[in-house]
Amino acid sequence: MSGGIFICYRKNHLNGRRSHALAVDAFIERLRTHFGVDKIRADTGLVAGDHFPSMLRGWLRSSEVVLVFVHQEWLDDLVEREDEDDWVRWELGTALEMEIRVIPVLLDKASLPREHELIDKGFADVAEFGNQQYWRILFGEWEQGGGELIRLLEGRVATEELPAPARPDPARQRSVRPLVAASLLGLAAPWLLVRLLVPDVEMRHLWLAALALALVFALVIPLGTLSIVYAVRVRLDESDEHLARLAHDQKTNVTVGLFVAGMGIIVLFSGNLVPWQGQLLVLAVIAGFTVVEGDRWLRDRRNSDLWPYVRLAPHPASVRGALTHAERFMKAHRPLLTMAQREQVEFVLGQVEWAVDRLHELCALSRWEWLRRSSPVLPAVHVLFLAAVIGSAVFAVVEGGWGHSSLLAGALIAALLCYVVTVDRAHRLQRWRRQVVAEAAPAEVERLRSVLAEISIPPAAVQENTE
Repeated sequence: MSGGIFICYRKNHLNGRRSHALAVDAFIERLRTHFGVDKIRADTGLVAGDHFPSMLRGWLRSSEVVLVFVHQEWLDDLVEREDEDDWVRWELGTALEMEIRVIPVLLDKASLPREHELIDKGFADVAEFGNQQYWRILFGEWEQGGGELIRLLEGRVATEELPAPARPDPARQRSVRPLVAASLLGLAAPWLLVRLLVPDVEMRHLWLAALALALVFALVIPLGTLSIVYAVRVRLDESDEHLARLAHDQKTNVTVGLFVAGMGIIVLFSGNLVPWQGQLLVLAVIAGFTVVEGDRWLRDRRNSDLWPYVRLAPHPASVRGALTHAERFMKAHRPLLTMAQREQVEFVLGQVEWAVDRLHELCALSRWEWLRRSSPVLPAVHVLFLAAVIGSAVFAVVEGGWGHSSLLAGALIAALLCYVVTVDRAHRLQRWRRQVVAEAAPAEVERLRSVLAEISIPPAAVQENTE
């Protein structure tokens, strides 16, 4: 793995351990926490049996930056050692030879030896070290100085690139073919079914009239359901907000559980009202819809729920879920997020901001534009029932049901009203849900960014210190 940071410092000398070593060891751990263990190369990572020179050379070869910590006795220690096998000298000389970026880190009051000083004392192999731009950290300012050094290093350390966000156009118009096909099928199906199932010609207009009235009732059901949902939308939105705080596996379990419970309730309460053939037909329709749409739904949820939300649907529940996941992710990695973790959270928040912008665009759509951009399945089914009412009424009159013309006209008017009001209620409900989330999400994004700034070192363009 390339793009690491190599740490060069002297822990021990001829007369014992240097006092600065503990502070450097702590800073190394801080670097590991921020950049990841695999990005920091220090001899504290060696294990028994490792070949020291080979490991160090391999680390240097895969590093972008070498930090050389210089304490006050750094040059004196080099002189007293006066040995080309001195590991600090070897590491520094090898880094300069390999033309790796070397940053001297001066600890407290330490000074950087100049090129001529190193040459005069017989260290020509590392003399170029005296010309490097340095960074100073005072012992009383490790938090600030170390944080600014980490910011500087972020521009030098190669990290794994985040995937490109998948941002499809949610306002893309869908094909009208499903609606046209549903209309044609609805107009023709009642007449064809009655001609096949009712041999008595004199009774066909009665069956068609009865079918028209029954289908009107089928159109009343979604209207009533949407009206109830619209009336209690605030309470349902609160429930949706609580649901968004659940973990993703729990959400799927709750959804599947509610679906199974709903199926059981349908069978339980329809047992005495509908014959078993009708129950079987209802279950077959629900099962077919589940097979057709369920796999796509689960696949979309699985893809959208994968951190860090490469594909985030501009849907209120998805936006809330992403924000909750980001907050839970930060809590799980406290007290200090690594650079990669911070970038992932920023990526998710960027996806949320994009989704919120799309929600505002979707809120501005008219009813017809909204319908054209909705999923084609439910609108097509709705149009199918409306067309079936029209087809049943028209063919009832054609088959001789002039005496029921006023009743059939009332059924047509009722069906059209149900359709128009249902579409209006659905549009208003979805627009309201989108507006609620779109208006609340920006403040939540800013709050999470504030938390992120507290538990991670924010990126900044920091210039190297000079004296």
